[in-house]
Amino acid sequence: MKLHVQRLQDAFRRMVVDTGECWAPGLPGDHLTAQVRAFTTATDEHARRDSLVEIVAIALCLANQYGCVLQHALTSTSGSADLADAIAPTAGPHPPADLPDRLRQPAQTVVRALAYYRSDVSPGTRPDVTGLHPVLPELILAACAGFDSADDLADRLTARLRAARRPTGDVDVEFDPSCAESVRLIRPVQDQTYCPFAQKSFLWGPPAYDRTLSFAQNMDAAVPWVRRFVRVLDGDVLDGFVFAFPTDVFGESLDDLGRLFRAFVDHLIRTLTSAAPAGLDVATVTDPKWYLVLEGEECFVSVFAPCYPHDHSRYLHGAQGWLLFMLQPEKAILRQLTVADYGARSAAIRERFRDAFQPYQLADREIDRFLLPLRAGDPPVRWYEAPIDIP
Repeated sequence: MKLHVQRLQDAFRRMVVDTGECWAPGLPGDHLTAQVRAFTTATDEHARRDSLVEIVAIALCLANQYGCVLQHALTSTSGSADLADAIAPTAGPHPPADLPDRLRQPAQTVVRALAYYRSDVSPGTRPDVTGLHPVLPELILAACAGFDSADDLADRLTARLRAARRPTGDVDVEFDPSCAESVRLIRPVQDQTYCPFAQKSFLWGPPAYDRTLSFAQNMDAAVPWVRRFVRVLDGDVLDGFVFAFPTDVFGESLDDLGRLFRAFVDHLIRTLTSAAPAGLDVATVTDPKWYLVLEGEECFVSVFAPCYPHDHSRYLHGAQGWLLFMLQPEKAILRQLTVADYGARSAAIRERFRDAFQPYQLADREIDRFLLPLRAGDPPVRWYEAPIDIP
């Protein structure tokens, strides 16, 4: 049987959406450590291979959560995206003797990275942390080497998927930012926009907007996830963080949008910067040299809203009823547009939109590039002068 890693990633993504994370109610690092220990100490061969399957499941779920495209990683290292090719042909009925060490080393690296991502340590202060992208394929290949039959591995993975059940009672399943409502809502934009990088972008989002709470309370609930998002950028590849605000609460006119966006940026500046605890200062943000820097990471914000018509670059492509604000870290942008070719390639992207009858102009100041006017060539929207009157 063919065990293509992308199809396995898809299968375990569906499992998580349907039933919840595979390590509930604990934490992924603890669950991984327990499974490696169980494999090392178990004497029953079936129990050992069950632990190996669980290690593969954890790695697949983490890859989905942190945007690791395992197919690319495996083809660049082992040469094959088919996990059946990782089966040890000479293993016989028992796994290789060095397998515990081959599992333990990448597992420890994964656990350290997860602990850092979940911590309160300031981003950029742990250069010793290795990201998940290079080590998850190593962990998966090591676990697969404990099998002598691709059919056995496939049968156990199938059983693992079928056995998944949504937790009941008081079992706590931690929010998964890769499965956020805002990530689902912006998918039509990703699929249909003329930005050449959008479809492959990997996004996170905060918990769904709670109408029973105030705007400030919803933002406070989102801030820890933004902090983790920025921290993950130290070692792994995330492309954006998307907020979704319902129009039945905030309205959908350009004036409504400006008031909400002013409150949004003000809250981010007050909570995620040390330089401006008092919030957005008009004189500061209108300086041509100003950039939005959150937790030490320069960020751009793209605003998509129902007020933008079908011939606008910020058109929602059918995702009506929501205002979508996407934070894009400079690190993610520079992975696609290097400093050397930024001008030429950004001009080429504008040409793509123009040729698709969705032209836009690049404003001189960064502050005027976030929330665009309704028509290309119209004066910038002075949203930063709007009153902060969001309840």
